[in-house]
Formats: sequence, structure tokens, C-alpha cells
Amino acid sequence: MKNLIILLCLLFTISNAQKKIDEKIVFPGVVHKTIINSTDTLMINVLKVNLSQGNYYLSSVKAKNLLNERETTSDISKALSDSGYQVIAALNADFFEQDGEVINNMISEGKFVKAVKFTDSPFNTFVNSQFAITYDNKLLLEQFVFSGNVFFPDGTIEEIRRINSKADSNSITIYNSFQGNYTPVVPETWAVSEVLLIPAGQSGDTAFFTIGDSLKQSGHTQIPNDGFIISANNKYAYYLSREFEIGDTIKLLLKLNPNFTNIRSLTGGWPQLVKDGKSLIKSNLNIEGVIQRFSENRHPRTGVGFSKDSTTVYFITVDGRQQMSRGMSLLEFADLMIDEGIYQGLNLDGGGSTTMIINNKVVNSPSDNTGERAVGNCLVLIREEYR
Repeated sequence: MKNLIILLCLLFTISNAQKKIDEKIVFPGVVHKTIINSTDTLMINVLKVNLSQGNYYLSSVKAKNLLNERETTSDISKALSDSGYQVIAALNADFFEQDGEVINNMISEGKFVKAVKFTDSPFNTFVNSQFAITYDNKLLLEQFVFSGNVFFPDGTIEEIRRINSKADSNSITIYNSFQGNYTPVVPETWAVSEVLLIPAGQSGDTAFFTIGDSLKQSGHTQIPNDGFIISANNKYAYYLSREFEIGDTIKLLLKLNPNFTNIRSLTGGWPQLVKDGKSLIKSNLNIEGVIQRFSENRHPRTGVGFSKDSTTVYFITVDGRQQMSRGMSLLEFADLMIDEGIYQGLNLDGGGSTTMIINNKVVNSPSDNTGERAVGNCLVLIREEYR
């Protein structure tokens, strides 16, 4: 019996030596946990935030506040800090195109950065899962679908296909300052009508505007900082040019389904890994159109999730493609989330993008040989009382 106890103690000591866990309190209610597992060759960072303490809030921030820009997570965090915000942490977020455009819907401080009905991903035509937070710190994880309509002066209602990004044919698009200084250039064969909209009030998800300028029948229209451009092409272009006059009032209904009218920030990911405390990837390896090499191979991973009572949010990174850390499959990543207490969990862009910042310092080890990668957007944790 004595020998058995000695053996068990020895095994426990060896196990502890192979898995080193360190926890530090960053701020009240904010705990940074590092896990170094030499047996499985893993380096993991977990930031656990109790949103009920310290007046914290989350914000999704677009690189350089422009749809088609990229910037490192460190630089995004530093720019906010230089502007007077107390940035506690930052985490890279959505997948993005080479030019920095995020794949999914995005809302930043209540404003649409991008809104679409269908993802631009070649792997999944339907929208991917998205993480959102309301102004009263309610945490959400849904497959939000954009729904937009324009109400013309004569009572006609037409669909708005998207906010920002390049329009598709026979559609109506809304552009704001996140698009840049000008609306996109359109194919020469398209008929296009664009006009300035001046904000004139808001009621829930319905916004009122007045027509502020004469119609421009081409793309590349200048976008004001505080206004919008409505752009219609082909069959809708002729209708717009016939119906709109300077001074007219129109209504825009811009919302997401499921409909929450007070979303402060929203960012996409791919796919949702944990739902109601259970692993979704365990029952469906191809959930949301993920492919085998992405799902089953071990890669650096980034994720966000929250607790059952929706009071605690988690940032998680797993380093990979390095001798000191091999990365995880999505199945392993989902299990890690559940082990850490996540009830609803979303996979974010990983690979060379995987980056966690705490107090303006990179705490993980990004895998690119050139260092931290420039990304499309990130999630930041801000302490509001220091703003």
C-alpha cells in the first residue's frame, strides 16, 4: 500500500512537471491563464473576463477603420491606447481577404462596417456564425443574416442587398465611411445611379434620410464622413434616377436576423464550435462548410466564447506550427473551450493571424517567420472608466 501511494505521488509530480499552469490577475475580474503542456507540445493563453466587474466592454475594431485595410492586432490596440482608451486586451478576429475585407458581417460601435446576406467565403454560401455584444453587455452567438430595405417617396419598398463592399448586378447597396473616400468603381457596362443621403433621425432599426445632392450616374462617388451613399445599378438605377429629388425624405430599414436593435459590436468567425456546452464539431466535422484540412489538421487557433450565464467572456489562443507548440484540430479546440468553462464558443481566424495582446504586449507566439501578421479586424477589451 505504501509503495502504491509513493507511485501515485510520483506520477502526480511528473504530470505537474509536464503541464505548467500559471494564472495572473490583470485587473479586477480579468485573469490571464497560460498553459504549457510539454507532453502534448502546446502553448495556450486564456483570458477570462467577468464583464460585471470593472466597467469593461468589448469592441470590434476594423483595421484603420476601413473595410479594405489590414493592420496588426498590436497596432490596432496601440492606436486606441494613443487615443485615450484603456485597452486591457485585444484578439485577432474574423477571416479576411487579401485586401483586408472581413468575410462576414461586422458592426463597430453600433455602425455597420459590412453587412451581407451571404458570406463571401468559397466554402460556405450561407452566413457563418458571428459573435456579438449589446450595449448592455449581453453576449450573443448566432448566424446573423443582414436584412435591409429602402422605402421610396412613392411608397415603393425595395431590398438593400448589402452595406459596403462591391455590389452585385441588379442591386441596391449602401456605403458609409468604412468603405473609404469613394464608392467602388463598377463595370463600364453597368448603369449606375448614386446619391447622397443626409441622416435625419433614427427610430429603432429604421433610419430617416433626406436626399442631399443631385444624382450621379456613375460609380466612384465621394462618401462623406457622417453621411451615406445609396447606389443602385442596372434596373434599379433607372428607378432611382426617376424617383429621387433633392430634399426628398426616405427611410432605410437596416437590421440583422435574429433581430437585436442594440448591438454594439459584432464580428464573424468560422465555425461555431461549442453550443450549449457541447461540441458541435464532434457530431459534424464539416459544420458550416469547413474542409478536412482546416478541421482535422493541427493549426494555431484563436477563439472567443462566453459562459452559460453570459457574464464571462473568454479569449483563447493556441500557438502552432512551432517546435514548442503543434497547434490543435478543431475537435481538440472545442474540447479545450469546454474544459475552460465556455458554454457558447466560436472559432476565429487562426494560423499566422493568431495573436493575443494584454496591456499592449503580445503574450502568445505568432507563427509567421516575419512576426505578427496584419489582419482585417480584432476584438478589444476596454475599461470604460479610464476612457
